[in-house]
Amino acid sequence: MAVLQPAFSMAAVVRAAAVWRDWQRLGRVLAVSLAACLAVFTAGIAMADTPLPPVRNLQQSVNLAAAKDQPLIVMFSLPSCPFCEKLRRTQYQFLAKDGYAVQQIEMTDKTPVIGFDGQPTSGVQLARQYGIKLAPTVLFFGPGGKEIGERIIGAPTADFYGAFIDRALKESAQALRTNRLAHAG
Repeated sequence: MAVLQPAFSMAAVVRAAAVWRDWQRLGRVLAVSLAACLAVFTAGIAMADTPLPPVRNLQQSVNLAAAKDQPLIVMFSLPSCPFCEKLRRTQYQFLAKDGYAVQQIEMTDKTPVIGFDGQPTSGVQLARQYGIKLAPTVLFFGPGGKEIGERIIGAPTADFYGAFIDRALKESAQALRTNRLAHAG
């Protein structure tokens, strides 16, 4: 009768167990490192968002814009909306640098702001009031919170988006002139 010999020595089993533990530790270290890298990367994305001034007091902002014969431009957006970010970066930050009153409000934000009537409201309430259902939606306001330019809903073709803004600004300028003449005469 033959005696069965173990295929591995006890020393080999101990070494294999030690190697296995080392691999497990390395896996945990890699997992933690990967999680840290992802956290830094996603934080970098969030910090890369192009900010527009937030809506705080619509009544005051629209009056200041109208005094410069300009509309108050308000972008209704959503957090982490890539289309909103693209438009902020490629269109609206430049309008703001050119002196236009451009502000943004999150459609889901419940933080109190002052509405056109001087009363507290929020992004949620304003989106509901103006029937905003898609982000980004950009409205052009005149005195009293009246829309004076054609709203831009969504992110139409980038090649034509500037033309939509130009048209809304021209409509707004005409509405402001008409309003000024009506109040002057």
